[in-house]
Amino acid sequence: MSSGFTLEPREGYLYVHLAPGFEMTPESTAAVWIATCEACRERGLSRALAEGDGVTRRLTPMQSFDIAGIAARLLPGLSMACVFRGYVPDAQSEFFRTAALNRGVRMEFFQDLNAALRWLGAGDRSPG
Repeated sequence: MSSGFTLEPREGYLYVHLAPGFEMTPESTAAVWIATCEACRERGLSRALAEGDGVTRRLTPMQSFDIAGIAARLLPGLSMACVFRGYVPDAQSEFFRTAALNRGVRMEFFQDLNAALRWLGAGDRSPG
């Protein structure tokens, strides 16, 4: 759908697959959020699961704050579970999660796919 990620509707949620080594920059992260929100809105979904291996981040805290507002403007009430293997959430990740939540978007980081699906309310099943 765009370079670096693909979107696929699944039963009850949108699956966002990030390319291996996806780098979160202001542009790439905004593109993922915008595409995710538009695809969810078109399909009447309010839940998404983003999955990727070796995801890295190159965002300042202010850029994280700005991006956290994108989903709130485009799709209030969205829930996004992120399964980024090899990514260790840190204080900036928590800041982003909190900024999104304060704007009406639930977001959480997971290492385990089944835990992410349970959090989304999609049960224990692997995508695909």
